[in-house]
Amino acid sequence: MHGQYRSSGIERLDRGMNRGGDRGFDRDYERGDVRIVVTAAPAEHKKERVSSYLPWPVKLVLKLGLVVAGLLAVFVLPNYLDCRGQRDSGLFYYGMTVTACTRQNVYGQIGATQKRFEDIARAIGGR
Repeated sequence: MHGQYRSSGIERLDRGMNRGGDRGFDRDYERGDVRIVVTAAPAEHKKERVSSYLPWPVKLVLKLGLVVAGLLAVFVLPNYLDCRGQRDSGLFYYGMTVTACTRQNVYGQIGATQKRFEDIARAIGGR
C-alpha cells in the first residue's frame, strides 16, 4: 500500500524502495512483512433528537404527561362529552354541574369494570 492509509484490514509493511535490490533479489521487491490491522469502524453520524438537550426530569415529566393525557382521552373525555350533551339538552337535575356529572360517570365506569372482573373471577373459581 503505497501512500494509502487503511483503518483496518491487511497491510504490507514496506521496507523501502531498494529492499533487496542491492543484493540482486528483484523478485522480492514487492514483498514485505504482513500485519493485520484491526481498529474500530468510524462512528456513523446520527442526527440528534431535540429531546436529547433536555434534562432528565423534564423528559420524565413529558413521558408521564403523555401517558396521563392518553388515559384521560380514553376514559374521561367520552364521559365529559356525554355530560356536556346532557347539559345542552336540559337533562341535568338542579345544581348538577358538568364536572360532577363527569366524576359520577367515571366512578360508575370504574365500578362497572370492577364488578365485571369480580364476576369473571367468581366464574373461574366456580369451575
